[in-house]
Amino acid sequence: MQAPGWTRGLVLGAVGALGGAALIGGIGSLLGGVALARRAVTPAAVPESPVTVTHVVDRPDGGVLVRLRGVDADLPGRYSFIFDGGRGHARLGEVVEASGDEVLRKLVSVDRGSLAPETRGRVTGWWYTDPEQLGYRVERTAYATELGDAEAWIIRPRIPRKRRWAVHVHGRGALPEETLRGVRSLARCGITSLVISYRNDPGAPPGLRGRYGVGFSESRDVDAAIAAARRLGAERVTLFGWSMGGTACLVAATRGEYRHLVDGLILDSPAVDWNALLRYHAAAQSAPAAIAGLGIELLARGVVAGGEAGGIPIDDLHPETFARALAVPVLIHASPDDTFVPPAGAERLAQLRPDLVQLRLQPGAEHVKLWNVDQRGWEAVTRAFARALPRPPWRG
Repeated sequence: MQAPGWTRGLVLGAVGALGGAALIGGIGSLLGGVALARRAVTPAAVPESPVTVTHVVDRPDGGVLVRLRGVDADLPGRYSFIFDGGRGHARLGEVVEASGDEVLRKLVSVDRGSLAPETRGRVTGWWYTDPEQLGYRVERTAYATELGDAEAWIIRPRIPRKRRWAVHVHGRGALPEETLRGVRSLARCGITSLVISYRNDPGAPPGLRGRYGVGFSESRDVDAAIAAARRLGAERVTLFGWSMGGTACLVAATRGEYRHLVDGLILDSPAVDWNALLRYHAAAQSAPAAIAGLGIELLARGVVAGGEAGGIPIDDLHPETFARALAVPVLIHASPDDTFVPPAGAERLAQLRPDLVQLRLQPGAEHVKLWNVDQRGWEAVTRAFARALPRPPWRG
């Protein structure tokens, strides 16, 4: 009910911020801020397919190469290639040759669908597309959230440690498959994993207005997953979050109802500072700083509807806020070459809490693709951290 008055105030503020520009300039700023805010909280209807297969080459030794052109086609490491609207999946090995705007990569396998010239898809870091591929016992289940039941997988290690569990939380616009790269490291520590879907996922209820809460709203699903693990026997829960899933884990661990059960956090490419992140993406679209600030204010006040009633508390999703409330160890994998979530927020959190935060910076990797560049190093650090986690003190 208050939105119209707030909108008028924000228009006037935008006009003033632009140095007394004409009203039309203020309206233009408002529209730009609205567009920025909506992009931040609206799930994409169809994932982008920015990579094209140009050739499939059979080698004399029986191997197959694939020539690709597009975004992330030339990244070092090994990746999934998802195509045909998600129905097709192939595994890509290392780059063999680069020529102009195209690269030649090893084709490790085609697990679903058929690759042919002009096939369009996207390069992701997933690698595993099914929990059974990890070689552990899997149970397909659901857990209760405030919005309804959400699908999940329970993945049990061969030799489980009594009452130690982990909850794995994927990033914005991804699926639970994204997190499977982290399960084996914890399974080798005897930790049972609960891999969850959350609001707005295909296997979960829609969020408020069908929009994201940039990790704040989603943290309540993480909290519900901790409660589900507790009902299944967990006494200690490690949270493992990727990108926006890292935000959700930080919120759940610092202010969630079941934070007393959390013994530590493992985060890959986490979004730790949403104010800075939204400004970074606005600048990448050549939007003036005033428009970025306006978009953030619109989200915070709820003028642009997000997944949180009354507005998303962007200022709470900040390194200083998290640092004050942290009470358990945190391992962060981040890359200085991440062009989607730059590591400045993670670096700041590590500076503020060197007693609790271990930051592993891995050059040469893109967003949530660090495992793909250095699987052995990534897993070794993750295992060592998980094994060393102390039993959490009582914080009732």
